[in-house]
Amino acid sequence: MISDRQLSILNAIVEDYVDLGHPIGSKTLIERHKLNFSPATIRNEMKHLEDLELIEKTHTSSGRSPSQSGIRYYVNQLLQQTSHQQQTKIQRLSDLLVDNHYDISSALSEFANELSIASQYTTLVMRPNHKKDIINNIHLIRANAYLVIMVVVFTSGHVEHLHLASDVPLSNNELTKISNFVTAKYDEWNHHRFENELDAFVNSELEKHFIKDMLSTIEIHFDNQSNGIFMGGKVKLIDALNETNVSSIQPILQYIESNKITQLLDDMSNSTINVKIGHEIESSLSGISIVTSQYHIDDRLKGQIAVIGPTAMNYQNVIRLLNTIW
Repeated sequence: MISDRQLSILNAIVEDYVDLGHPIGSKTLIERHKLNFSPATIRNEMKHLEDLELIEKTHTSSGRSPSQSGIRYYVNQLLQQTSHQQQTKIQRLSDLLVDNHYDISSALSEFANELSIASQYTTLVMRPNHKKDIINNIHLIRANAYLVIMVVVFTSGHVEHLHLASDVPLSNNELTKISNFVTAKYDEWNHHRFENELDAFVNSELEKHFIKDMLSTIEIHFDNQSNGIFMGGKVKLIDALNETNVSSIQPILQYIESNKITQLLDDMSNSTINVKIGHEIESSLSGISIVTSQYHIDDRLKGQIAVIGPTAMNYQNVIRLLNTIW
């Protein structure tokens, strides 16, 4: 634990370092924050914070920079404060879905860009897991003799269009009969019951094979879609780097574009705001922080948001922004 005075000095150092981008001295703290302490007292407290490895002294300046441990201490205090604050929640994504005619890919892409502009950092939005959504209807439309378009409509309003190949020409009446059957039974089936009901419904092995292809196509599509990530403001990540950490850009971009970021978002998936700083993300990453939160399409369908920036991030603004999202 540190004293309230030491905490106020640490907070001021972190916030000034974020704003100014260089080590902070006692004179700067007094000028910017009107601290009611003498310069000697501030220097003594800074020395104590340095001994605790919460701030660091550089060789090129008399000022101090926050260490990763110091930023973590600052962030923990910030998260504790904001957890008790009531925020007005904004359902911006609902509006975007309507504006984009419930095309979820377009809505999430726009959502990622808007969040990047609001936060001034790179933003990732992970597509929700549609296995938790409920299929409201399945329509089959014949494109030609051997190609069928499957339109899957969810209760959330989301719609997917999938292509199916048919080994045998199916009439419109047959397709309507199959789509009604699969829609009615989809959420009830387990494997054993599925086989029994399918045997009772169709006589043709070709039709049975077609229905199994339908279900397999839906499952595979959901698995592929669940890891989809939309990025906003990629260039902001590069802009945030400076001559001291520019060498980290390659491992950062490699991390973002790998499956590791998906696993990280899954691991941090809950309703609270989470912050990972530098080596807490991965041992090779020292220059960035990732702040994550949840968004909702409805009560069942949820996804993850990640704001990515330098370790000297404006955490107050980012956490305040994510606190307003439902």
